[in-house]
Amino acid sequence: MLLAGVARETRTARWQWLKNKFFMRCMSMMKNKKALVMSVLCAVASVGFVMSASAAEQTMHGNLDEVVVEGSADVLPGGLVRKTAKLGILGDKSVLDIPYSEMSMTEKAVALFDDPSQPLANILTANPSIRSSTSSPMYSDFSMRGINMNGNHMMLNGVPSLYSQFTTPPSHVIDRIDITSGPNAGVNGVSMSNNGTNSGATPAPGTINIVTKRATDTPITRYTQTYSGRGNTSEIIEVGRRFGKDNEWGLRVNAEYMDGKLSLPGAENNEKNIFINFDHRGEKSETNLFAGHYDRRINGAQRWFSLDKTYNNSVLPDAPDSKNNYDFDGTTKRMYGWIMALNHDQKMDDNWSWFANYGQSNRFGNKDNQSASIKFKNGGEFVKNVYSQMNEIAKNVYAQIGIKGKFETGEVKHNVSFAVDRSWAKYWSATASTDAGTGLSGNLNNWWFANDWNSIKKNSGAAKPSWEETNVGITVADTLEYGKASLLLAASKKHEHMEMYKNGAPNYTYTNDNILPTYGFTYKPVENLAMYVGHTESFSRGLKVLNTKDVYYTNENQIMEPVKSKQNEIGVKYQNAGVMTTLSYFDIDEANRYDIFNGGKSYTKVDDGKNRYKGVELTINGKLADKWTATGGFMYLDAQREQTNNGSKDGWFVNGVAKWSGVLGLEYKPDEDWGVVGRANWVDKAYIDSGSSSGKTEIPSYVTFDLGFNYKTKINTVPVKLSAMCYNVADKDYWMGRGSSTTFGLSMPRTFMLSAQFDI
Repeated sequence: MLLAGVARETRTARWQWLKNKFFMRCMSMMKNKKALVMSVLCAVASVGFVMSASAAEQTMHGNLDEVVVEGSADVLPGGLVRKTAKLGILGDKSVLDIPYSEMSMTEKAVALFDDPSQPLANILTANPSIRSSTSSPMYSDFSMRGINMNGNHMMLNGVPSLYSQFTTPPSHVIDRIDITSGPNAGVNGVSMSNNGTNSGATPAPGTINIVTKRATDTPITRYTQTYSGRGNTSEIIEVGRRFGKDNEWGLRVNAEYMDGKLSLPGAENNEKNIFINFDHRGEKSETNLFAGHYDRRINGAQRWFSLDKTYNNSVLPDAPDSKNNYDFDGTTKRMYGWIMALNHDQKMDDNWSWFANYGQSNRFGNKDNQSASIKFKNGGEFVKNVYSQMNEIAKNVYAQIGIKGKFETGEVKHNVSFAVDRSWAKYWSATASTDAGTGLSGNLNNWWFANDWNSIKKNSGAAKPSWEETNVGITVADTLEYGKASLLLAASKKHEHMEMYKNGAPNYTYTNDNILPTYGFTYKPVENLAMYVGHTESFSRGLKVLNTKDVYYTNENQIMEPVKSKQNEIGVKYQNAGVMTTLSYFDIDEANRYDIFNGGKSYTKVDDGKNRYKGVELTINGKLADKWTATGGFMYLDAQREQTNNGSKDGWFVNGVAKWSGVLGLEYKPDEDWGVVGRANWVDKAYIDSGSSSGKTEIPSYVTFDLGFNYKTKINTVPVKLSAMCYNVADKDYWMGRGSSTTFGLSMPRTFMLSAQFDI
C-alpha cells in the first residue's frame, strides 16, 4: 500500500511537472507574438484598468463560453443550437414561431467543427439544407436546397451585402449563425443582387446571418493556437471586458495571425485580421459596433473543374488523388480591406422602439489562376486551359431605419415593424487571359504546364468601373397572434437602379420596381408543437443581352426584365426532452435563362425557363441522451427543369444537384472534461450536362467522416481546452457537385487539426 501511494504521488508530480513545462512553453511563445497580437494586448490593457470592481472580482471556471452556452435558457440541451433566431426586421423570435425552416448554431457548434484554415462551409454543412460546393478556402461557395450561394448572401449582425464570393467572417468572431432555409425574402429589407459568378441571376433560397461575439459579464483573456494540414498555424487572441455601471459598456477584441501550408501539398492559407466589438446596453437602448481589418491570401488550392463540350462519357472519371496540386507556380488569390456594422435599438416606451442599422465594407483584391475552372475531356486529358489575372475593388454601403412595436385590436395581438433602407454597391475590375491551350496540359494523373507563367502572363492593369447598383426599399411586417395561431404578413417594395460600364465608362442602365411579399401561418395546438406554412417571392437581376467573341445573339441589346421566383414551404416543428425536430416540404420555382442554338455562332437568349426544386427535409438537434448530443438531418430534393427550349429538356435534372443527402454530427461526453465528436456527410450522385449520348454525365456519390476529441483541464490555475480533429478520416477522393452549375470541385486530402485554448 505504501509503495502504491508513493507511485501515485510520483506519477502525480510528474504529470504536474509536464503540465507546468507545457504552460511555460506556451507563455514563452506568447512573448514572441507577432506585432499584430501584441498590439491587441496593448489596445485592451487600458480597458482592464477601468473595469468596475465587481467585474474584476469575478472568477473564471472552465471554458467560459461553454459555461455561458450550457447555462442559457435560450439554448437547447447539449449547447449546439439556440431556441430563438432572427426574424428579419421583427427581431429575435422563438424558432417554433417562425413559419419556415430555421437553425441557429451556437458558438459551441461553430468551435466543434471548425478548422480556421478551411472554408466556413465546413461548419455550415451541419445543416442538412446546405451542401458544400468547394473544399478549398479559395472560394466560399455552398448550395442551399440545391441553389448556389456564397459570401454575398451572408448578413453581418443583420446587415446584408458586406461579404463576397471569396470573403466570409472568420470563425473566431462568430457568436452564432442564424441559418434560414425557407421563404423569408420580404422581412429582411433590400440587398445587393450580385451573386458572385452567378451575376445576380439566382435569387437566394434563404439567408445566413452572422452574429458577432460581445464582451461577456465574465472577463475573457483567451489565447488559442491551432495547427493543421502540413504546417498551417493559427494564433488567436480574444480579450473581452465590461465596465461602467451595471457593466453597461463592453469591448471585445479578436485578432488572428494565420500562416502555413494546407494538407494539399504546395497550397497555403495566410491571414491577418483584427476586429473590435463595442457595445452598450442601457435601460432604454442597445448599441453594437463591429469593425475591423483583414488581409487574406490563398496560394494555390484551385479545385474547380469543368468538362469540354466533346466529353462523351456517362460518368466522370475516378477522382484523382486529392493530394494532386494542379496550380502553376504563382497561383494566388488575395483580398484585403475593412468592414463595419452598426446596430442601435432605442425604446420610446414599453411598447414602441425605433432602430437603425448601418454597414460598410471596402475590399481590394487580385488573383492569378487558371480562369474559373480547369477543363478536361475524355480520359481526363486537359484541354483549352488558360492563365488568367484579375484585379478588383468593391465598396458596399447599407443603411436602414425603422420602428417596431406591439398593440392589440380586440383579442388579436400585433407585433409590427416598418423600415426604410438603402443598399449601394460599386465594383471595379480588370481581367486579362492568355489564349486557350497555354495553361495546364496532360491529364488528371500526369500533368504539366504548357508554358512558363511568368513569360506569358498578361497584366490586367488597374481596375476600372464595372457596375454600380443602388437599391431603395420600404419594408412592413406584422405578426398577428390569436390564441394558438399566428399570421405573418410582410412585404418589401424595392426599387433597383443598375448602371453597367464598358471600358470604365457608363454603357447602359436599367431600373426595376418590384414587391417582395412574404406570409406565413403558424398553429401551435400545444406549446411545444408548431405546424406552419410559408410563402415568399423574389426577383432575379435584369440583364442586357450582349455578344461575345464566340457567341452572337439575334436579340443583342435586348434588356430582359427581372424574372419572378416563388418559394413555398409547409412543415411541423416539435420540441421535447431537449430535442428539436423540423420536418418540412418545400417547393422553389427559380428562373432559368438559357440560349437557343440557331447554328454556327448564332443564339437567341430567352428567360422563360424554370428550375423547380421540390423536396423534403428533416432536421434534428439536441440532447438525445444524458451523454449524447446530435445535430443534422437529411434532405430529399427533386430538382427538375421546366419550360425548356421546345420542351427538349423538360423534366431533366438541374446541374450538380443530388436527390439525396444527409449529415449527422454526434458529441459524446463521458464526463464534464472529455468529449468525443464525429460527423458523417453523405451526398448522393448528381448529373451535369455533357456531350455523352445521353446528354448527361454522372457525378458519383460520396461519404466522408470527421472524427475528433476535446479535453478540458487546468495548468496551474489556467483553464485549458485541448482539441484534436481529423477531417476526411478515410482520405476519400471525390468530386463535389455545385448547385445549378456544370462546374464541380475536387476534394481536399485528409486534414489533421490540433488546438489548444487558454483562458488566462
